[in-house]
Amino acid sequence: MDTINTEKIYEFEVAFKQLYALKDISYIANKHGTLVDFLFELQDYLNELLPQYKIQFLYTNSDKILQNISVDKCNVKIDLLKENFLADISEFKLENDFYTFEGKITPPRAVLLNEKYSLPFAHVNLLKTFFYCDELIAVAFVIKEETDKKVSDDDYDLLNKILIYIDPILTNFAKKEKEANELAELHKNLNKISILYSISQAVNFIDDLKRLLKVVLKKALDTIQAEKASLMLYDFSDNSLQIKFVCGLQDKNLEADINNGVIECTKIKVNEGIAGTVFAQKRSIICNLGKNDPRFVASDITSYADTLLCVPLIAKGEAIGVFNISNKKDGRLFNHSDLEFMEALANQAAIAIDNSKLYELATKDGLTKLYIYRHFCTLFENEIRRASRYEHSVTFIMLDIDNFKKVNDTYGHLIGDQVLKEVAKTIANSVRKIDIAARYGGEEFAVILPETEAEMAKTIANRIRANVAKIDIEVAKNIHIRPSVSVGIAEYPTCADDGTTLIELADIALYQAKSGGKNIVYEYTPFGCQRVDENYGFEEVYQD
Repeated sequence: MDTINTEKIYEFEVAFKQLYALKDISYIANKHGTLVDFLFELQDYLNELLPQYKIQFLYTNSDKILQNISVDKCNVKIDLLKENFLADISEFKLENDFYTFEGKITPPRAVLLNEKYSLPFAHVNLLKTFFYCDELIAVAFVIKEETDKKVSDDDYDLLNKILIYIDPILTNFAKKEKEANELAELHKNLNKISILYSISQAVNFIDDLKRLLKVVLKKALDTIQAEKASLMLYDFSDNSLQIKFVCGLQDKNLEADINNGVIECTKIKVNEGIAGTVFAQKRSIICNLGKNDPRFVASDITSYADTLLCVPLIAKGEAIGVFNISNKKDGRLFNHSDLEFMEALANQAAIAIDNSKLYELATKDGLTKLYIYRHFCTLFENEIRRASRYEHSVTFIMLDIDNFKKVNDTYGHLIGDQVLKEVAKTIANSVRKIDIAARYGGEEFAVILPETEAEMAKTIANRIRANVAKIDIEVAKNIHIRPSVSVGIAEYPTCADDGTTLIELADIALYQAKSGGKNIVYEYTPFGCQRVDENYGFEEVYQD
């Protein structure tokens, strides 16, 4: 009986020691905010709790270096990106989450690991690894001072409970630190776009890419104190770079024509000249020799460059263009500080350009470059809601290319596509900036005219019809296609109470135009469909 009571008392003592240890560890964990601080105090606590062992922790830092908590124990640094540490230790026996190294004779593999990583593996009895999101975050070593003895069952059980208990604690610390690092990285990225953000704040009226890039170029010139800036974009079709945006030209009319696409600048091949090299190598170049540099190839804008700074525009790892800054003022030279500023600016400009391209791909028809039906419907619903809220008119125009099926059947779909592109381009050039044009489907097009009553809409509709009639496409010698469109219009809320009805009424007017002879405009009115005189608004067409 005494033996039984003694065993029970001993079991209670062991259990109490375990619970007390776990309570202390919980208290230590609550004291600290980082994994390193927690492991540092935990390591000291465990070495006091179990003086017959030497317990050490390694942790993985932000650079993926596995290192020890306290340098005085042993100076360990293992680069997990270069070394295959986990594969090396995996050859040891794994029991209950522990790698065991029992016995008087040091395992040969442990000696090799000790030499490779400068670890005290020759005396390690237990080793446990801790992971978060499949990444190693910490390693615990249990080293018995008396190397000729095994770890006792009670000590093994206590260590097992402790190290299993701290596993979720370490995971929680790692999770918080990962979130903190991600937040820090987010702040870092936000700081990187601070220049463009400040520009956006200063000029929050900017709502299109061209105007934004013009302001960016102007900001670059003002900050770096240079005379001219240009932005070249890559043309995949002929593997070349071409200036699309400029700032700082003395001839402002020329500058406006280049930025508006009226004048096309000379193209430079990839790997040709400084800009072509920067693009190909995705590496910035400071060229303070300017036009005297043997690598220099003059373009329309850089012909008179005394000094030149070229920076690649890179989006998602791919070069999409080049920023050029030329002629630093007062005869000064470009420096590394200028380079860093321009690279930060170029990075954000590249993101803006890439996002603009993605937005266009998502919202515009690849053939006609007008809005696709899905996005058009969203914009249409928004305009109807806005018109209802502020009690103003919206007019809807529906257009259909006359005899388009005959064009496809006679000349093929390539010619049909050319007709679609020309008609779409004409529609886009015939409407106002506030109007929203879309490819409605097939050879049908639609235009939303915000805050526009039918009287003005008839002028715009006639303008579109008349301009389309001027299109002349030569498909073969002495064979020309001169397309025309039939047009139907309807006004909200005069004729329709909602968007769906408005589209239906415009479609009815379009059908009437088709039936009435084509190449004409019909308006749906409260009194039925009425033909719009072909000369209606004719003078306004040329006065607009």
